[in-house]
Amino acid sequence: MRRALATAVALLALAALPAHAREPHLWATINLCDPPAKPGAVGVRVSIPAHGTRKHRQQQWARIRIQWFDGTAWQSLGKTGDTGYKHVGHGRGTWQGGTTFTFAPPAAGQELILRGVVNVQWRVGKKVRGRAQLPTETGHANPKDKHLATSLATCQISR
Repeated sequence: MRRALATAVALLALAALPAHAREPHLWATINLCDPPAKPGAVGVRVSIPAHGTRKHRQQQWARIRIQWFDGTAWQSLGKTGDTGYKHVGHGRGTWQGGTTFTFAPPAAGQELILRGVVNVQWRVGKKVRGRAQLPTETGHANPKDKHLATSLATCQISR
């Protein structure tokens, strides 16, 4: 009885974790934040592992959005900060890629705080077999990868 209760508690705790916490190759990060060469640019890099079997590979789809912080809550930027769902992988391995959004820098003395939110789907044909939603996070920098020299949860643009 105790073992069954402990197992149930462990499974509930695991289920309560965000999808990206359970899957090490599923993540999103900000890899470009207002660089001097591209003022106002914010890049979001995503890693999506393959799902399914060799016979029933699940293709990877991603929707990358940018949100801004209004001082109280995260707000959507609408179509200017939304890629819509894009087919990104054929289910043969972990896919990495992303997109860059460019915004007008704020006025002098102002700041803009942004983050990415990624919706992931694994599909067989038109049927969605799995999904996850994850905000950008730190911890994915890799000095050997030019696309991951930076890894941020948010991007602060100020003038």
